Amino acid sequence: MFLIRPRFLRRPVRPAVLVFRHSARLGGMGRAAEFFTPLLTSRCHVSAVISLSADRKGSERFAASWPAKALATAAALGESAYLLIRRTQTAVYLPVSQGGPQLLRDAVLIGLARAVRCTVVLHLHGAQLPARLAANQLLRALLSGSHWLVLSERVAAQLLASGCPVASVTVLRNPTPPAVPRTEGGRPSRVLRVGWLGTMTRLKGFDLVCGAVAKARAQGLEVEFRVAGIRHDVTVAEMACVDQDLGVLDLSDALSFWTSVDAFVLPARWVEGLPFVLLEGLRAGCAVAATPSPGSAELFDRGCVEPVEASVESVARFLTACRDDLEGIRRRQQKAWQELRPWYEPGRIEEEFVRFWQNLGLGRHD
Repeated sequence: MFLIRPRFLRRPVRPAVLVFRHSARLGGMGRAAEFFTPLLTSRCHVSAVISLSADRKGSERFAASWPAKALATAAALGESAYLLIRRTQTAVYLPVSQGGPQLLRDAVLIGLARAVRCTVVLHLHGAQLPARLAANQLLRALLSGSHWLVLSERVAAQLLASGCPVASVTVLRNPTPPAVPRTEGGRPSRVLRVGWLGTMTRLKGFDLVCGAVAKARAQGLEVEFRVAGIRHDVTVAEMACVDQDLGVLDLSDALSFWTSVDAFVLPARWVEGLPFVLLEGLRAGCAVAATPSPGSAELFDRGCVEPVEASVESVARFLTACRDDLEGIRRRQQKAWQELRPWYEPGRIEEEFVRFWQNLGLGRHD
């Protein structure tokens, strides 16, 4: 649904779209790229796909080094500048970052695209950027005039209220993953299986989950704690409570990760978007909790996800509630999720994404 209808511009007979993406193993933006990039390449005339992710070769469990990030940024800027200046591009599709050096890089890419009169499409996978736009006039000027894809009606409203001039704003949710059968047999029912999938960082509250697991165990709760993802600012002491560290998983392995998880908590200290891990946990029938955010407001409003605070005490209370009535929490969340799930079905998201590009005059009709 367009909240502001885009302008229909005259296009060459064969419009070319320059696509940027992140690595499949880089959290939510990588998961999104695995879904949306193939759609773009099959339904639009894509001139090139440029990776924005740094090489983590030799450090698969840890975030990329700063030299690797700098090299990846320089390579992306150089290749995109060549393609934009030396070859005719009609549009640029960019999963825009939330802040930091990555947002500065994206602002340069947007400036290059605007300099050669390309249509700019920004896919916002988070919910922090509208507040930064509202507080920064220069940032609003740099990102102005773009077409935006956002995660929810609430994020769309915040973007429009930020004062940043936009060409259009379209709500496009993240798709749910395929369902994977759960494994319940052969384990003591008294053991609560807690899982963490994603970047292990304080911003996402990984240390709070570790503290809550340790506190629950001290109170007599039997907890099995399995984790998977990139380590960012995790201490050795925090990892001591982890029973199994699976490292960075491929997408197929990430989906099967949920088959042996009872509860998942994301007590983020920052504003999350619409994390794939929430959708995956719900799809797998886990008990799911997180700190509320505009990007996933629908999930909280309908009761699909339990709200928690970014504190050890709040997470520990959720784990205790799971011990006392895990099946009751699951049933309540699944009942709410079944009503909301059609909005997140991959087929529906695909139709909306393709329609967006066709409305811009950039989608194939053959």
